Amino acid sequence: MVLSKEVPDIHIFSTRAGDVAVRPDLNCYLLLPIMPTSPRAELRPLHPSLCGGKHYFSSRWHDSIYVVMGNKFMEAQDLSIGSSGQARQLHPSCCGGQHYFAIAGGFVIILSQGTSTTVKDLATGEPVPGLDPGHQWSKEKVGSIRSYLYWDLWDNFSGSFFSFHPNILSFLPGGLGLAKGPAFGAWELLIVLHNYSDIPVTRSHGIFQKVGYAKEKLADIGYGWTASLPDSPEPGSVVMALARAQFALPSQYGGMGLNTEQEEWKEAREEEKTLELTLLPNEMAYVWQYQLGLGKDAILFCREIKVTSSSDPPYEPSLPPLS
Repeated sequence: MVLSKEVPDIHIFSTRAGDVAVRPDLNCYLLLPIMPTSPRAELRPLHPSLCGGKHYFSSRWHDSIYVVMGNKFMEAQDLSIGSSGQARQLHPSCCGGQHYFAIAGGFVIILSQGTSTTVKDLATGEPVPGLDPGHQWSKEKVGSIRSYLYWDLWDNFSGSFFSFHPNILSFLPGGLGLAKGPAFGAWELLIVLHNYSDIPVTRSHGIFQKVGYAKEKLADIGYGWTASLPDSPEPGSVVMALARAQFALPSQYGGMGLNTEQEEWKEAREEEKTLELTLLPNEMAYVWQYQLGLGKDAILFCREIKVTSSSDPPYEPSLPPLS
């Protein structure tokens, strides 16, 4: 899993309606009946009042989904509909948690410094009698970059892993790099221009280049997603956002660390660009275009082109690093 310092956390939890994976950075979530092996998933929008949360959590023991924002929390029956009441103040003992869990009869909060607490109510901080997970769970797992499935929070990890279905894996930060292959950037040679004469020549050249993203190369991403609500995001737009986020990730998570926000994120098309060049006698000019891809497939065809006098491609990418 990608560390939260690189991207906003993704939140995976169970509800009575099914399992949920929330992407706060994309303002949407997946609702699926069985996780992690089911290919079925419903793509839903986060209600504006619930966007920007630091923690989203629930369980099949609770009617509500809880969203922590700062030192307050809200409850919702459905993340696409909005809060079922006003935001409430967290009790001081419940503030600043690294992880929040809804369990039968209350909540477990993994705090900083590897400590934990259990409460009946997030607003009052009333403790749960006889239920104290102590320090063992948090010492073992807080800060881990792996994702675990536990039947009970205090269990020791059994060593068994489950595989996410590709439709779910692609929705996770860094998931496209695992499903499609790591990101790459390359300068593609478009054309070579040559002045065969004995005199300098200045002329305009029509250069054809592809601009936009290869929609067909990402068609299998989100194939099992449905968007049945009137305000549900269009799956294709979410796939584009996932690709942008993947290219922005550091290389250790299958990204390039590049900002592609200013590029043309529309379906790729051919465009003609006019270049006016002066070539010396017998001089050659190499015209390059920068492309980003995943695995072996070129995905994004950048608008900028560069001209060199050497057959070696430019060294630096044409995109700015992610700030």
